[in-house]
Amino acid sequence: MPSICRRAFLGAVTTGGIAGCADRLATDEHDTSPADRHVPLSYEPGADEWIRSTRSFANDLVAPAATPPHEGPTERWARRERGRVDHVAVADGVVFAGGPDGVEARGLEDGARLWSEDRPGDVVVIDGRCYTQLEETLIARDASTGEEEWRHELPDRSRDLVEIDGTVYCTTDGDLHGLHADTGDHRWTIDSDGVRGTLAVANNRLHWVTWEAYHILSPNGPHRPAERKIKTISLDGFESWISPSRPAVVDGTIALGGESEGPDPKAPIRTLSTRGTVWQRPFEPSVSTPAILEDRLLVSGYDNNWSELDESPVGLIDLETGDHVWEETVPEPAGPPAVADGLCYLGGSHPESARGTGRLFALEVETGAVRWELETAGAFGPHPLALVEDAIVLGTREGVVVLE
Repeated sequence: MPSICRRAFLGAVTTGGIAGCADRLATDEHDTSPADRHVPLSYEPGADEWIRSTRSFANDLVAPAATPPHEGPTERWARRERGRVDHVAVADGVVFAGGPDGVEARGLEDGARLWSEDRPGDVVVIDGRCYTQLEETLIARDASTGEEEWRHELPDRSRDLVEIDGTVYCTTDGDLHGLHADTGDHRWTIDSDGVRGTLAVANNRLHWVTWEAYHILSPNGPHRPAERKIKTISLDGFESWISPSRPAVVDGTIALGGESEGPDPKAPIRTLSTRGTVWQRPFEPSVSTPAILEDRLLVSGYDNNWSELDESPVGLIDLETGDHVWEETVPEPAGPPAVADGLCYLGGSHPESARGTGRLFALEVETGAVRWELETAGAFGPHPLALVEDAIVLGTREGVVVLE
C-alpha cells in the first residue's frame, strides 16, 4: 500500500479578481424578493448537531463537545430493516438517514420513528429544515414532520447545498444556483466551465469549488454574489482529472482532497490560503475532506479501483510543511475522518464484500494508535457517520445504528 510521499511540492496558483468571471455572473436574475426564512451567514450547527456528512457549512469534521466512546462501544439502538443508508445527519435530537431506500427521521435517544419517505435521497438538515437531494430534484421538508415545503427541478444533478440569508445555494455539474428559501423559486445562476461543484461557508464568505478553480464569493442576500468580491484560485482540474472534495475552511486555512478520475494515479492533499498560496502532495486515488486540527491536518483516502478497494491510509500531517507526523492503515475503505475528544472515527467496507460485513475504527489523533475496532453490517464503501453527545450515529447497508 503506497505511503504518504515525503516530498511535498509547491504548486503555482493563479489568483485574480473578476477577470474571466464577469460574463458568467451576468445572468438574468429572477425572483429576488426577500425571504421570510433567514439562516444567518454566521450560522453554525449546535454543539450536539452534525448537519451534513462533513458536519458543518465549514466542513470542519470536528465535534467540539461530543464525547463518543473511547473504549469498545455498545448499541443504544439499531434499525436494520430499512435498507442501505448512505448519509446521516443529527439535529435537535433527531437522526436523519438517507439512501436508495428512502429517507427517515428517528429520535436520537430511543430510535422512535418520527417520519419516513420512500423517495431516495441524500440529507442535509439546516435550522429546522431537511433537504433531500436525488439527481436533479431538490426537496425542502419540515424537519420535525417530514412535510414537503417545496421542490425544485434543477437542470442537472444536484451536487451540494448550503442555505444562508434567504437563499439556498446549490451546485450542479459546474454551475452555482440560487433559490428562494421560502418557495424554491429560481433566483439566479452562475455558469462555469468547471465540473461538479462543492461548497463551504466560513468567515462570511461562500467557497465554491469545481474541477478548474476555487472561487471565494461574497454572498449578497437574494442577489447573485457581488462581482467585485470574487477571488479565483486555479486548480488545474481538467489537466489532472482531479475532482476536488468539499473544502475544510477553518481560521483562514483551506484544505481539500479529491478523487482522481484520469491518468494521475493519486489525488493530492492541498492547502490554500485566501492569498492563493498552496502546497500539495499526492496521497491516494480518492482523498476525503481533511480535518483541520490547529496546526495539523488529519487525512484519509483509499484506492477507488474496484479491485483495490480494501484499505485506507490515515495520516496526521504538519499543516505548515506538509510533512507527515504519523501514518496508519486500516483494512477497509474509509471516508472523512470524524474527530471528537482526541479520537478519530472512520470505517467502511467493500461494496461487494464477500463476508457482507465492515469495520469501524477509533484511532488516537496524537499517535495513530488504533484504540478499538468494531465489526459492522458493512457499507457501500465508507461508512457515513456523525458524532454527537456521547454517541456515534452510523449508517450501514442494512440501516442506521447508534453506538454509545
